[in-house]
Amino acid sequence: MNPLLEIIHITLLSISRALFNFSFIFVIWILYLLIKKYKSVNIYNFDNSKTVISALVESILQGIIIGIIGSLIIAIIGLPINLTYYLIFLLPLALMLSLINIRYLCFSYAASVMGVLSLVFRGQTIFGVNLPDININISGLLALVGILHLMEAILIYFVGADDPIPIVAKKDGKIVVGHLMQKYWPLPIAMLVLSSGGVSNSEIVQMPEWWPLLKDIPSNISTYFYGLMPFVGALGYSSITYCEEPKKRSRKTALRLMVYSVLLIILSIYSVGNIFLQILGTILMAGIHEGMILYEQYIESKREPIYTVPKKGVRVMGVNRGGAGDQMGIRVGDIIAKINGINVLNTRQYRAILKNGFTFLWVDVVHLDGSLDTYEFKAYPDGITDLKVRLIPENPRIIYRHQSVQKIGLFHIIRNRFGR
Repeated sequence: MNPLLEIIHITLLSISRALFNFSFIFVIWILYLLIKKYKSVNIYNFDNSKTVISALVESILQGIIIGIIGSLIIAIIGLPINLTYYLIFLLPLALMLSLINIRYLCFSYAASVMGVLSLVFRGQTIFGVNLPDININISGLLALVGILHLMEAILIYFVGADDPIPIVAKKDGKIVVGHLMQKYWPLPIAMLVLSSGGVSNSEIVQMPEWWPLLKDIPSNISTYFYGLMPFVGALGYSSITYCEEPKKRSRKTALRLMVYSVLLIILSIYSVGNIFLQILGTILMAGIHEGMILYEQYIESKREPIYTVPKKGVRVMGVNRGGAGDQMGIRVGDIIAKINGINVLNTRQYRAILKNGFTFLWVDVVHLDGSLDTYEFKAYPDGITDLKVRLIPENPRIIYRHQSVQKIGLFHIIRNRFGR
């Protein structure tokens, strides 16, 4: 059999074992709670076509597909990690950190903590106490986190802006609307691990001379082989944007994550046997990731929001699929300035105009870039009283603070879920 086909076959078998692992079921349950919490933010009933279950199924399928892609990259390029007992604590550690804040569910934080513990606890004796030897291959850990974030970047680039929920907030005394984007994916992955011992010739896949790319073989191992081990993880993306459109923000984030992941993979290759680069990589693994989040928050604090209540007209913040507004071509962010030549001053007047039940409408709109358009709609013979669009409310009944929807821990969600 062709070596590439053999690798694909072995990878798929390994991932299939991960799918039936209890950890995978547990991660799906956690993600169900997170998605349900995310959907509950949609208090203004902006059009949202996906239910909690459909969004969860979509996330599972996307996670499986990207897990296969990432596993093949790991196997074909050759980015192994030395298998140790302490590695099984990576996922539980990530879940523990997520109790503080959901964004800490990311493996960059858990792997960084584990890397620090590995550098500190090396089996030494202090004041008569024997410390554990947390022998974790930091170079392999950097490679694993780099690959995981490369997969996350791909997902965010293509689907990160799907299904955003508008958030009504107040900034500098003005009512503004931002978009909350939260995505979570269960990740079954086949990790390339280095193990001591040998295997029969029938189980060996011949690889090129340059393989593996990451060569870090302990000196005490004379006979060894590389194998694929099923592993379960989770990927998550959370962002709120007031100053950019959701798709633009998610793609910028994805590109930054791609650069971050490539940097970690390069560090993993060159840090073999170099303790300085291992320490640097351990710090940068969490530091750069947190820096990217803080940078986005800084941008939000400095730039003007784009979705505000206009002085004249009404701003569209949601367009129901298949409705009159959708058929006319009205988009999120548009300002409805006139209906049938009548100036629209606010939402109350907007509704009063539509109560006339016109059989023919022409609507003047102002787009985000300032351009003007006039759309027409025929509604014979019954007339139309609703464009099926959602507007920014001038006097919203609930206003979110930025922190109230972003600084939420998993403990808070579980407590609310079972505290009832």
